[in-house]
Amino acid sequence: MKKYIFILLLVAISAFSQEKILLNADKKFKQERYPDAIKVFEQLVKHGDTTVAVFQHLADANYFNANYEKASIWYQKLYQLDPNCSSEYLYRYGQSLKSAENLKEAKVILELYVKKANSENRSKLFMKYNGVANTDDKLTNAFKIVNLGVNSTKSDYGGNLKGDTLIFASARSQNVADTKYRRTEQSFTNLYYTTLKASGKLPEPKLFSVNTYSKFHEATPTFSKDGKTMYFTQNELKINDKGEAVNGLYKIYKSVFKNGKWDASVKAAISVNDTSRVAHPAFSADEKYLYFASDMFGTLGESDIFKAKINEDGSYGKPENLGSKINTEGRESYPFITSDNKLLFASDGHPGYGGFDIFVLDLDNLNALPINLGSTINSPMDDFAMFWNRETRLGTFTSNRKGGVGDDDIYLIEEVVPFNFEVEIPIKGTLQDLISKDFLKDAQVVLLDINDNVIAKTKTDDKGKYSFDKIKTNQTYKIRIEKEGYETQQKTVTVSQYETEINIPVVVSALKVKIDKGVDIANVIKFNQIYFDLDKSDIRKDAKVELEKIVEVLKTYPKIIIEIGSHTDARQHRKYNKILSQKRAEATLNYLVKRGISKSRLTAKGYGELQLVNKCSDGIICSEIEHQQNRRITFIILE
Repeated sequence: MKKYIFILLLVAISAFSQEKILLNADKKFKQERYPDAIKVFEQLVKHGDTTVAVFQHLADANYFNANYEKASIWYQKLYQLDPNCSSEYLYRYGQSLKSAENLKEAKVILELYVKKANSENRSKLFMKYNGVANTDDKLTNAFKIVNLGVNSTKSDYGGNLKGDTLIFASARSQNVADTKYRRTEQSFTNLYYTTLKASGKLPEPKLFSVNTYSKFHEATPTFSKDGKTMYFTQNELKINDKGEAVNGLYKIYKSVFKNGKWDASVKAAISVNDTSRVAHPAFSADEKYLYFASDMFGTLGESDIFKAKINEDGSYGKPENLGSKINTEGRESYPFITSDNKLLFASDGHPGYGGFDIFVLDLDNLNALPINLGSTINSPMDDFAMFWNRETRLGTFTSNRKGGVGDDDIYLIEEVVPFNFEVEIPIKGTLQDLISKDFLKDAQVVLLDINDNVIAKTKTDDKGKYSFDKIKTNQTYKIRIEKEGYETQQKTVTVSQYETEINIPVVVSALKVKIDKGVDIANVIKFNQIYFDLDKSDIRKDAKVELEKIVEVLKTYPKIIIEIGSHTDARQHRKYNKILSQKRAEATLNYLVKRGISKSRLTAKGYGELQLVNKCSDGIICSEIEHQQNRRITFIILE
């Protein structure tokens, strides 16, 4: 008995110990101490704790720290253990697979995500672009990039060019206060500067300013045109219960250049919510607004891009969310506005190559869509924080792609092929009756923008053709078809930035006509008679072509119930013909069912030779053509 009590005691102690370790790991995860949390959770797995919660934490901890390949392994284990996991885990799993360059499996998982969360903005974007980036191969040659010689083995990011001076954030070790950031196990980032030289060699970076220095993070500066006002990201210093200065949330700070130096930074009172992160500021082109990223109340996802008016008295207007054209349920961040009013931002919610991708949106065009900057700028990993001088065609961006010097590296960009936002192409198409396949002439075709404003009108010609010339790309349009005797049809089409021509045949949406009960469908649509070989009930190849027309009718009119009637000629015994015709009717029914028509809408009936359409009854000599007229399939509408 003592032995059993001892064993039970050991089990209880072990279970208690395991629970304590799990609580400790969970605490580290919530504190965003991901490297520490990963170590503890991995130990739990080694000791047999393979629960859903453990796999969730391991996958997310790696994902949030951009260890996407490892994240994909843990998301796979989570999915295998819990195939009904939430759509968010499916999305992160798919994104991680992209970063691990397992594109085929990534598409499968993301398609599962779309089915589970088809109302989400990310799902709609996936379906709109078929899961690939809204970009073009031409963008591959538009930019040249080079890894700057300024990068360290740690994280260097958020480069901003101020003349020939590069200001950026770095986690490189320094002698002032080399405090470790527990999320990355690197030093907190500080602002540094160096000078770009024609030789390509950059002097050793120095701390940017003592007055804007923090013992915690500072990063992502943006400067006014005169170079005298700077906004940047900094961790707010908070005092804990022990009276110690501790690391608070990201906030935006402002500093002004006076008397040859930057003055002490002041927190910009943009958000009234002290529990929200506000980061990565950017001046608007006219410097009347400040753009930034935040997880404040009202975000559509994990972080959104906002803008706030900079009032003349130095105060700030109410933050405005930039809306679902830009923001998704994922992460949108690192905005930058070019001098010609183009918004650059990073997103992992818009379809891309994996991780964060960089997008550009023409703010002067209200109908424009975000454009992925292509596979030179974007990689399977994180690409973000792009600065772009449209006059000099130079810029920078940050990436943790393979082949870099350290963690995040800064790359210099040169725009070698002018990026053209004003591309115009023709939109063409044909109009057909879906059922009869006849081309429809003199139908009015109206082109509208996404807000239903009429852009142009035209009519179809004798061959059902229509066209609109000089239509701007990178927008979504609606095409409305109006013709007497037909229901009005409307299609929505998104024209990508670098399309050369759009052809939109209007045949996929039926232009309906009225069909009454008791009618043979042969009187409504045009199709050739369906024939069977002598003494056979197999569906012939030529018959399948005609049956597809019946499939279209039944899909177009989903409430129709029909009888499939099979008829023979009179050249065999009546009993034989009855049996043969029933087999042919059932073969036809089975074909329609295989093509997606519900069996409950179909009835198969063999009439044999009872309903001849001509004189060719028993004993009457007829030609083969006359006998063929009797060997037919009818489709009678019952309801």
